[in-house]
Amino acid sequence: MTLAAQCCPMSATKNFGMILRELRKLRELTQDDLALRTDRSVDAVSQWERGLNWPNFETLVRLGKALDVPVRVFFQEGDLAQSEQRAMLEIQAGVILSGLTDSDLKVAIEQLKALAKRNVSAL
Repeated sequence: MTLAAQCCPMSATKNFGMILRELRKLRELTQDDLALRTDRSVDAVSQWERGLNWPNFETLVRLGKALDVPVRVFFQEGDLAQSEQRAMLEIQAGVILSGLTDSDLKVAIEQLKALAKRNVSAL
């Protein structure tokens, strides 16, 4: 049994993997690039992205530094019960929002509010 299966529910490791993959792609890095930046193997990066293994805390810190995000970003939750596509979109949105400046985040929130209001009034 892998460390991921022992310590964390499957949805958590799957979410972590999706977040890691999205961040890596957003930064236009290959798995090899990320492995080099974190002093880990490409196989390890691949296993994390597929939710097969869970990195230790030291590695989480290295991943955060390599991807220029706080460690907490890796623990966003998408709602896998709704659909994997919905979970992926929620995670992707969270990753993008976490990288915005305060002023850009404020603009993004206003835009989200407008979209939410439009969707509610359409019902």
